[in-house]
Amino acid sequence: MDDSAADHHPGPRGVSATTDGDRARLHFPGGRLRPADWTALAALAADHGGAVHTVAGGGLELRGIAPEPPGSDQRDGDGPTVRRLWERATDSGLLPPGGPRRLPVVLASPLAGLLDGHHGLADLPDRLSAALAGHAGIDALAGRLLLGLDDGSGDVLAHSPDLAAVVDSTDGTARIHVAGREVAVRVRLDHAAVVLADVAAHLARSAGPADVPASGEVHDLVVVALDSHPLTTTVTRDAGARVTSPSTQVEGRLAAAPPTVGWVDTSDGLVSLLAVVAEGVIPARLAEFLGAVERPGTVSADGVIGLHGLTEGMAEQVVRVLAPMGMIFDATSPWVPGSA
Repeated sequence: MDDSAADHHPGPRGVSATTDGDRARLHFPGGRLRPADWTALAALAADHGGAVHTVAGGGLELRGIAPEPPGSDQRDGDGPTVRRLWERATDSGLLPPGGPRRLPVVLASPLAGLLDGHHGLADLPDRLSAALAGHAGIDALAGRLLLGLDDGSGDVLAHSPDLAAVVDSTDGTARIHVAGREVAVRVRLDHAAVVLADVAAHLARSAGPADVPASGEVHDLVVVALDSHPLTTTVTRDAGARVTSPSTQVEGRLAAAPPTVGWVDTSDGLVSLLAVVAEGVIPARLAEFLGAVERPGTVSADGVIGLHGLTEGMAEQVVRVLAPMGMIFDATSPWVPGSA
């Protein structure tokens, strides 16, 4: 793997961090994690509930945060206990300098660039999240706007993102989908982060969070902003290749296909291991071992945990060590999302 693929985070990251009662949730750009992220999560989990939990949309959650003491200083709903948690997360590199931000979630194909039909995304998830973080007022769309970066396999489109870029060719461009529908707009990949972030910010300013489009509805404000953006190109509906998806159609929409779990031989001659955990629970000790593997990781929107860039020998050793600790590599397991 090249350097950009081996280290998913070549610079500052826009990590979305929120709290709700005794829970703290983090969404990493595109669900991509460094080994150090797993190590830091393990340390935090050891003091807060003893585990990291996968949640819908590729997020990771810490539970069992101690309640705030009576009369404690509350700022925006976060008391001293939560602030200390975020301070530790910032010091460990989980969060960028400045602490937690509420940002729209960014999904990305976990096997981008690793298989035929899975075009590379490079550092686009990080650049998109960073671009979002640069817009004032974007936090109003946190939890309401879902953005996607699909490598052409359809795995991200299957989750009906509100706004998505789909790489469907090798010419360095992507098509844009709005609320589950393709629009006649193409953008260069190196401009995609700016375009998607600008359009999201335009939506926040013009429509407000209450008017974020529901899946399957094309929002006029978004389409107009895309058409008028100086970095987009309008194309005819039948121009270029169209994205293909392994998903099935349900009432005219894409339905998420069961994620692949197990050993995946990738086109670079290496191995990706994909696994789930029972009830989405990753004990702190297991999270620590995920960091100790020292390979780039992913958490998909389905809660599938990936380790990438392994040699065959490394992969065999990882399975021998992590399977007894709770990692499930069997695609027939009832814990695999979508399994019968």
